[in-house]
Amino acid sequence: QLRAPVKLFMSNIFDMEKRMSRLGFQEKMLWAQLAGILAVVGFYGRFLAHSGPGHHYFHAVLLVLLFLFASVRALVRRRSRTVLEDERDRAVASIGTRWSNIILWLGLVAILVIYWDHGSMRSANFLIGILFHLLVLAGSARIIRELVAYRMSA
Repeated sequence: QLRAPVKLFMSNIFDMEKRMSRLGFQEKMLWAQLAGILAVVGFYGRFLAHSGPGHHYFHAVLLVLLFLFASVRALVRRRSRTVLEDERDRAVASIGTRWSNIILWLGLVAILVIYWDHGSMRSANFLIGILFHLLVLAGSARIIRELVAYRMSA
């Protein structure tokens, strides 16, 4: 008697195909961007966080991901020109941008306070680490906030 509801509940949790088909294109792109950020963070944490400067080709990975996401979004926006979707997408994007900008401003202020209190940054690696983590946090917050906004308006 108890097994039937548990089995039904568990099958609904793992049935991602049905859930992903209900998502709009913008939401799917946001999930892909979040996966891209996690891949970049994983690559950075595994190979670059504790290594010295050199030819890591990390910048190439970032540029390829940025170009890929930007070109796909631009191509799709040209193909679909529905006024209602465009206004909703702009409203959701402005919500995400607001959160991202707040995090970036707070991070930049924190960097300035650290610099003014200590007279210098400890090292270039320390500053690069802070900036990288700040950008990852701002990008992740933007994506997650936009995903939440899309789900709330669905």
